[in-house]
Amino acid sequence: MNNTKKRWLIELSEMNINLFIPLIFPVFKRIEDYTKAAYINKKLDNQLFKTFRYFCSYIFAFIPLIIVNLRTGKEQKVTPLIEVQTNERERELSRGQSMTNEIQQLKNKNRRKKTIQSLLFLFGLCLLGIFCYWYRKLFEKDEFAYSKQSIGIFFEIFVYALLSFFILKQKLYRHHFVSAGFIGFFLLIIFIITFFYSEASDHLLSIVYYFFFSFCFGSYDILGKKYMITFFKNPYFLMTTIGITNVILLLIYELFTYYLFPDYSDIFHGFGNMIHDAGDFFLFLLDLFVEGIWNLGIWLTVYYLTPCHYFISEYISEYSYFMITALETKSGFYRVENIAIFSVCYFFNFILCLVFNEVIILNFWNLDYNTRKRISERVTIETIETNDAQNMMELSVDTDNEDKDRDSS
Repeated sequence: MNNTKKRWLIELSEMNINLFIPLIFPVFKRIEDYTKAAYINKKLDNQLFKTFRYFCSYIFAFIPLIIVNLRTGKEQKVTPLIEVQTNERERELSRGQSMTNEIQQLKNKNRRKKTIQSLLFLFGLCLLGIFCYWYRKLFEKDEFAYSKQSIGIFFEIFVYALLSFFILKQKLYRHHFVSAGFIGFFLLIIFIITFFYSEASDHLLSIVYYFFFSFCFGSYDILGKKYMITFFKNPYFLMTTIGITNVILLLIYELFTYYLFPDYSDIFHGFGNMIHDAGDFFLFLLDLFVEGIWNLGIWLTVYYLTPCHYFISEYISEYSYFMITALETKSGFYRVENIAIFSVCYFFNFILCLVFNEVIILNFWNLDYNTRKRISERVTIETIETNDAQNMMELSVDTDNEDKDRDSS
């Protein structure tokens, strides 16, 4: 049976409404830049106050969390299929026989054990989230900014793919390696250009900085997905819980430093320097709300798609940031030639990110063979062929039986 058909060299994957998430939410990052600029004085801002605002924005996820809970009547997200099937089997067993006390006690013990594991995992994520921003506070330098579009993105792709492979068991195939290789080539071009605009020592330090930066944030995002998969939690619950917990931890730290080491009281100083009236406070809340949508977009991308789909939104965000900076600054780095080269590299790398994440499928060099779409097609074809073979076998058996009956009569 010949099931091959002529295909275009390039085709789109099957339409999935979730693919619009990483394409849309970067808009809110640019909006947040303007809401922040309306009341934030960059010279007086500090990393701890940024961290506090970041986790405060998480708390706004309680709005969709409440909506989801009201719609489902539960404290969790829509129950996954595997849990539904398990509950159905349990209900079928309970109809025929009552649960013994011993089994019930065992179930309660397992439930308590799982709850403790969930709390420990979640608290670990909270600490990891704070550590990520503490790392930025300690080691980030303005001189590293030029390397963000090259070294920063390179390590982001490398670390996210590697951690997804080991932690989430996400397989890597030929189209992943080929697209990642070409992405690395275009990033190398960008890195060579940026090399002439800062000191060699800064470039060396930026390589070390962005490697650990990507490792910290990559671990945070991927372990966050691991938590949601393992304990059947949704992003709204994760963000709300982490936001409340870390805001409390930061405020405890702030109160401690305020009374013992006032010079390090950055959060209270941040409020004092930025919030002067009701208008500033309204802008503060608006800024948190917009940043919350941006962060929710990241977690929805990680949850409904994969952590590597974050590359798509990152490229949109980074290129828009690059162009806005080019328009607002007179630095020689943003000369016309560099803007043209960066734009071409960003365009090709954006397409390659779509290939990496199978939004675009390349039907040459056998790059499409292990994409989800082709695997699904092969499964469907094999199922049809198996059913046809079974039907033919049953028909043959029925025919033989009819012949035997006819002969016996």
